[in-house]
Amino acid sequence: MNDSEMRRRELLRQTRKLYDERRDVPAVHPRYGSVYHSLYDDGEEEQTSLAGSFYIRLVIGILCFAGFVYMDQSKISVAEVDSTAIVNQIEKNVDADTIKEVWKNL
Repeated sequence: MNDSEMRRRELLRQTRKLYDERRDVPAVHPRYGSVYHSLYDDGEEEQTSLAGSFYIRLVIGILCFAGFVYMDQSKISVAEVDSTAIVNQIEKNVDADTIKEVWKNL
């Protein structure tokens, strides 16, 4: 196969992809996905949404916060970690160079 034939095949593939009836959804930021689907979808395809995962993550976050508040109010420790250790780890300054070195060693 010579270069001109390879080029023609590539152009044919691109043209078929351009005028194909089964068009894929372009890369759309999740924030604007619902707007895109409301404008361009015919309603035939089932709309996938990230709203379901948002609510799951929200519930997990609320449970973690409630667990932290319970640990702090009751002065209990779980797996030898108490609320002050959690606060100290959150407030701890992280050195970016150390993180880069650790990633390089992985």
